[in-house]
Amino acid sequence: MSKKTYLLSLAGFILFALTILIFNIGSNFAQNITAGQSIEISPPSQELNVDPGQTVTIKAKVRNKGNAPYTLDTRIEDFTASGEEGQVALVEEGPWAISSWSRVEPSRFTLEPKSEQEVTVTVNVPQQNIGGGRYGAMVFSVQAGSSPNSAGVAQEIASLFLLRVSGPVDENIKVVEFTAPSFVEFGPVPLSLRLQNPGNVHVKTTGIISIMNVLGKKVDDIVIPPTNVFPGAKRVIDTSFNQKFLIGPYQAVAIIYYGSDNKSITTYTPFFAFPVKIVAGLIILIALIVVIKKYLNKSRRTPHSK
Repeated sequence: MSKKTYLLSLAGFILFALTILIFNIGSNFAQNITAGQSIEISPPSQELNVDPGQTVTIKAKVRNKGNAPYTLDTRIEDFTASGEEGQVALVEEGPWAISSWSRVEPSRFTLEPKSEQEVTVTVNVPQQNIGGGRYGAMVFSVQAGSSPNSAGVAQEIASLFLLRVSGPVDENIKVVEFTAPSFVEFGPVPLSLRLQNPGNVHVKTTGIISIMNVLGKKVDDIVIPPTNVFPGAKRVIDTSFNQKFLIGPYQAVAIIYYGSDNKSITTYTPFFAFPVKIVAGLIILIALIVVIKKYLNKSRRTPHSK
């Protein structure tokens, strides 16, 4: 074997070995990434109306979309709103707690690849005057090392359940602020609506924002999507008026509907639009044309020397 042939064979072998090594590392890495992402819960949340003294069952399905088995532990946690953008946080106790009323079955199970398991929560609502909202979560913990391909850190996923207990229920929504930039050159114009729920039950809000021009004519309607606002919490709804070219004063009028009786709140915010750069450019262009025209006229009137 010549030296050249030997070197080519050696290079080919090294390239083949590196390809196998990279493929295995990439494959293991992908398995570790997808292991924690292969568990799916349906539904992610559900709402129920209950009466004091009633026993209700809440069901959810857990699916293993991956190619390895996983052992899961299930527990009930209370949750509350966190922040103003719809996040939730698990808590041990609170005015909206429900975990002490609830039990979950099964509390531990193993999911084989491509299989699913139904989990049931039984809630025994006390026979008390406790009208309002109660909030819990089925929390599923994927045990660390429960599968040969699982990552070394336990991971959790939750399915939320929102209960509305009949009785003295206070459905209430207040507008904390409705804002838009006071001045814009061009659209889109960002609009921000901040709501607060001082009541004792979660309230679903919907609505519409109408954009009115200086003549009182409606320019556009923007739909406010259905949004849950939890008791004692604030919620920010961000949207925008997407028309590009605008000029003059405008007013955004928001009508918010909420609650089982479809109550409404109306609020508004003004803004002014003016395309400064475009107008400034036109003024400069017109001034330049006038100067050039005067210069040409003057040139025509000036007699040429012989």
